[in-house]
Amino acid sequence: MKKGNALLIVLFLMMSIMGTAQSKTKIEIKDNWYYLNGEKYFIKALGYEIGARPGQSPYHEIKSDNLDLMKFDMNVIKDAGYNAIRTWSQFSEPQLKLIQDSGLKLIMGINVDPDKDYGNPQFIKECDENLQNVLNYSKKYDCIITYLILNEPQTDHVYKVSGKAFVSLMKHLTGIIHQEHPGIPVTISANAMISDYIDENIFDVYAYNCYDHSEAQTATMGFKDYIKGLNELNGLKKPFIITEFGYSVSHKGFGRYGGNTLTEQSQGLIANYRDLIDAGAVGMCPFYYADGWWKGGDAFYHNSDQPEEWFGFWGYSDVNDKFGSPRPVWYAMRDYMKALIISPKNNTIYNSSTIPVELYTTKEAKKVVVKVNDKALFTKNITKEGYFADQITLDLKGIEDVELAFEFFDKDNKSIKTESILILASNTPIELPKLTIEVTPGDLNKGKTATISTKIETKENFKLADNLHVSFNTHIGWEVGPQSTVSIKDQLNKKIILSENTYNIPDTCHVVNASAGVSVQYGKFVFRIHDQKLIYRGDWAKEVARK
Repeated sequence: MKKGNALLIVLFLMMSIMGTAQSKTKIEIKDNWYYLNGEKYFIKALGYEIGARPGQSPYHEIKSDNLDLMKFDMNVIKDAGYNAIRTWSQFSEPQLKLIQDSGLKLIMGINVDPDKDYGNPQFIKECDENLQNVLNYSKKYDCIITYLILNEPQTDHVYKVSGKAFVSLMKHLTGIIHQEHPGIPVTISANAMISDYIDENIFDVYAYNCYDHSEAQTATMGFKDYIKGLNELNGLKKPFIITEFGYSVSHKGFGRYGGNTLTEQSQGLIANYRDLIDAGAVGMCPFYYADGWWKGGDAFYHNSDQPEEWFGFWGYSDVNDKFGSPRPVWYAMRDYMKALIISPKNNTIYNSSTIPVELYTTKEAKKVVVKVNDKALFTKNITKEGYFADQITLDLKGIEDVELAFEFFDKDNKSIKTESILILASNTPIELPKLTIEVTPGDLNKGKTATISTKIETKENFKLADNLHVSFNTHIGWEVGPQSTVSIKDQLNKKIILSENTYNIPDTCHVVNASAGVSVQYGKFVFRIHDQKLIYRGDWAKEVARK
């Protein structure tokens, strides 16, 4: 071989190595955001399991890599505008390599049994060995942007094994990952309704599974403010991601848990996505890619009314259908995610005439126009996909309900998405009505009944728009406890409205979230005023709860 050719080959190999090193994903957690390679990164993930197709059960049989089917799934997921997937258990190395090659990112679950004794030395040893076996290969792949080390720990179980044991195991497993795969965030996927008392600051990011079922804090505070409240309870110190939400299209259900039409699923997912962005989330993992036939008890038949069987964005016609087909929600979400409005936040109050604009767009979006009362107030070209920031200045005359109409266009000036954002804005501080609660007793050990005393302070020009809703969320299994509706229509002319509701304290209840809320209206703008209090039985939760 000639020296010149050899030199060119060496230079080519060096450039290839340098190019590979430069393309390695660098993850930073700052300003309550994920940053990937120095750029703000909004996680547009989708919940995904392999081995859950008709006739399969992902947790009750020997797992197969199913690489051909996975490759098909990743292609359609990426084509729909998602940039990541979320799993409930770890992928094998061949599966991780496929994800890496696809260009998608991964929030990867680690299969830690949430029902075992977190303080048992044998269980801790098993967790260590399982995690180390995974990390031996997973640390080679920079497609992983977060590890989820536990899914939905139950309140009663944490009480039984102790909050101290829970925190100790979580910190222990997090430490192992930090050492073996440095720079990758670690958290759990807590359930918002039963894990609201857990201090998630022991993890790198806050993460919750949450569903809009119109119960407990959702009924009193509204879905957006209930989820925003979790972020606030944690102190707003870290990025906030949503690891499950969705609507089942099972034939029967109750509340919004099952029994939804295909249209309701599409509209519900978009409404939830909007609410969760407004709650402060910088990552979404809706539930989920494909129906899980196995969840009805028989993986070969899809005729159960079990809502868990029917959450999929893709459905399957029969047991021989391995590829499936998309439901309307698939196309609705594909179009919605082309341009996400991070700010301004819908149904939010701004004490300023300067309104921040933050967008997260695909490469298809090339221009944004914002109109108020049909007049273009803001027009900007979008020069790159991803994060975009600017601001709008409003000409305000006192307090105003302002509807901002966002229009997004492609390179040919064709509309690709429209969305309206309703805000309440003022140049001067707004004196809002206020709702506060007091709960007695302050310790569940100190009585058999509890009283929630609610105080509403009304304000002129703000109309109370519905009944008062009160909830006593007892955290017993999946049961959320009693809730009450109180008519206040005969007291609307009062400056102070008082109410009391009394509830039994079950002996098996270890923590209660007491909450109350009512809707308030100003013009088109409707929002919730609310309050919540966490009450414990003694000091059992001192290690696991917020200080």
